[in-house]
Amino acid sequence: MKLMSTDKFSNKPLVTSPMSIEYTNSEKTSGVQTFENGDVYTGGLLDGKKHGHGILETRSKRTYDGGWENDVPHGLGVNTFPNGKTYKGEYKLGRPYGNGQWIYSDGKTYSGTWVKGEFVNSNNKKDTLDFRIATFLINILVIGFMLSVVGFWVLSFLKLI
Repeated sequence: MKLMSTDKFSNKPLVTSPMSIEYTNSEKTSGVQTFENGDVYTGGLLDGKKHGHGILETRSKRTYDGGWENDVPHGLGVNTFPNGKTYKGEYKLGRPYGNGQWIYSDGKTYSGTWVKGEFVNSNNKKDTLDFRIATFLINILVIGFMLSVVGFWVLSFLKLI
């Protein structure tokens, strides 16, 4: 059977992805979904789509263990990456949303909230402010230099200096 699906963790366009479902109960509400590319989903299903709690394991060793709704991550979940980094938090319509926590392979942990597609915590708020101040100062210097060069050129062209 061929279904339209997307990479649930990126903005990649829809692609055709052959898969099969082996139901584990007579109500067809749970089972194992195996994709042609080697990805495997085990968990709740509704009308042939991921729904409820389930685990998606990709052939690239990425794992999502959590809530699903209409074939996309929704609710609480844990996303584990091949480099050892882990994200635990809320998902809404396939994207991180609300509160969450990044855990790096070296043990560092960052807690925060997803706002407009960006992960915000007290550390990166400070970093963002520092970056904006530095960028502002650099822009003032660059614009000032450019204005002085243009001014010098105009004055030279008009033979005023």
